[in-house]
Amino acid sequence: MHELTGDRQVTRRVGSVEFTARQEELPLRRSHGGRQGTLSAFSYVVDGASDRPVLFLTNGGPGVSSVYLHLSGIGPWRARIPRDPVTDGAPPYGIEESPSTILDVADLVFLDAPGTGFGTIDDGADAAAFHSVEGDADAIAVAISEWVNRHARWDAPKFFLGESYGTQRAAFLATSAHGMDTAPLSGIALLGQAVNIQETLDRPGNIVGALANLPYKAASAWFHGVGSREHATVDGAIDAALHFARTELALAMLQGDQLSTSELATVAARLSSMIGIPAQELIDARLWISKQDFRTRLLPGRALGVTDSRYQAPSADRSFGELGLDPSDVALSPRYASGIAQLLSQVFGTSSDRPYRIVDQDAGRDWQWEDEGSAGFISMGRPSPFHTYPYPARLSQWMKQMPHARLFIGTGVYDSLTTVGAADHLLRHWDLPRARTESHRYAAGHMMYSDPDVTVQLNADLRAFLQR
Repeated sequence: MHELTGDRQVTRRVGSVEFTARQEELPLRRSHGGRQGTLSAFSYVVDGASDRPVLFLTNGGPGVSSVYLHLSGIGPWRARIPRDPVTDGAPPYGIEESPSTILDVADLVFLDAPGTGFGTIDDGADAAAFHSVEGDADAIAVAISEWVNRHARWDAPKFFLGESYGTQRAAFLATSAHGMDTAPLSGIALLGQAVNIQETLDRPGNIVGALANLPYKAASAWFHGVGSREHATVDGAIDAALHFARTELALAMLQGDQLSTSELATVAARLSSMIGIPAQELIDARLWISKQDFRTRLLPGRALGVTDSRYQAPSADRSFGELGLDPSDVALSPRYASGIAQLLSQVFGTSSDRPYRIVDQDAGRDWQWEDEGSAGFISMGRPSPFHTYPYPARLSQWMKQMPHARLFIGTGVYDSLTTVGAADHLLRHWDLPRARTESHRYAAGHMMYSDPDVTVQLNADLRAFLQR
């Protein structure tokens, strides 16, 4: 693609909005140390108003660049993706102008996580310093304050949007000492929130996770026409599943093997009609079915997408040694990879042999998940592996410290990773002020903006959030 030789900028127009597009290098460092490399960013700024809101955006991983949000349509461009979720990811690809971009109300800065994009690690620098929940958030906070100083945006309201792991980054960023001191946030938007994933993870024995993930299963069964068919809309299916999870199913699962045979049969029949799995299979499993098993058993011989269960493909044939693939990843990822190459070439007009790094595999392998909160749960001299790190407490702390701060939660209802039920659980159990918190469902997957119609809805909701 291209060799970075300092910042690049071009003036562009999308619709009636004229803006300056910049490809920038920001220093990669911790707040208590010197520069250890660079962090790459793309900013889109409508010149002339120093007090315009600025929205900083990152994807997740950990160790994933901002390419997906960058080409989501929140900004001036979006990856061209068919509306019909029956696609194999084959060409033609392309990017297109986003008619609903929120550039009319806020400037946008897409930050690539340390080690991704065009970011660099200096010789002799310790990449592990950025491979932790706190080190990563601290580095992003430093980059934000550097951008604010560089562009003299001290008086601009500052917002942060994180997706997936980026939602955990948001919670740590908002409460980091450097972030609070240099760039306090007026609002946070969470897309595909994973802040309470420790509680709602789909692991054996975790009843909270089983209950929280029921609405996702009901939504997917509704979409494929094999469950929850008494409801006219997917929202109706979700609402019924949320109520069932909090009442009859919770009481039944908490009883475990003390649940009577007749009660088990009754609850299994109701659950079967809701999620499309035969009642006898649910009885045999005592109502347990993981999201992974659900995705491979809902449609015989087919597997549903992990990040978007509207997508499906033939199941892996284990007799041939085939490995399972994510149909939604196969369909969507090539479009974003191709899209960022086209954006850099066609918009910024640059090229070189140096690739834009979409994923830093080392980050995911080496990540340190312990935080200050785990220090109170020590076992054999180390943070206890049995402690569920209270990441959501970061959000409640931030909202108490910032009495005017606002929180936005957006969830794709066909997302099996960060489910709509987990978002509901976050709202109900973590003391987030309801008057300043809003939650939205979108009829798509983890990357809800991959659906062109949902992009318009999401952008309208974000625009309203930024203007409140």
